[in-house]
Amino acid sequence: MSTWVAALIETQGRRDFWDLAREQGVEPLSTDVPARVLVDFEPSGREAAVQIAQALSAELSASCLAFAAQTNADVYELHAFERGARVRRLAYSRDGGGWFRVEGEVQPWERAFFFDEASTSADSDAWPDMLWDELADEDVARYEAARRAGDASAVLDLLHPSSTGPLRRLCDALGVSPDAPLGRWRKPGLGSRLLRR
Repeated sequence: MSTWVAALIETQGRRDFWDLAREQGVEPLSTDVPARVLVDFEPSGREAAVQIAQALSAELSASCLAFAAQTNADVYELHAFERGARVRRLAYSRDGGGWFRVEGEVQPWERAFFFDEASTSADSDAWPDMLWDELADEDVARYEAARRAGDASAVLDLLHPSSTGPLRRLCDALGVSPDAPLGRWRKPGLGSRLLRR
């Protein structure tokens, strides 16, 4: 997958969740209303994902997270909302010098996004997927301290996303299958926009 745009929406278990989502242009793929749902967006839906996550966060008084990843260019963006207010924004671009936008307070979900715990277990010989390959011993020690604390703020210079792996870990950590979205958003066609006039 070279481009993945989605939103993780906390539903609050509301029976009217899918009605509210439909009002935002989201097509339900299920009638279930679990604690969180993954809504997939078409690749051109980056702005829509952010707007819909913010709108549903406000409407539901909930936490919502919109993200976009373009792995062939190593471009990533995450927007977290709490009750409609943006609480975190992270943006990365390989060609733009790395983490060029870091706004808001560190969020609990960041541990799963930034740190590949499976690769750092005692029985693993894998290298963490976001960590640069060539590191000095003091950088490895900085990384380990940040990983134990669950806060990547002090080691962002060492971290570079280059796959959807961190986003898949994030989905898993929040109890959502990254391979089974429960909603989909597609950009409305011009014909449907003209009919509304």
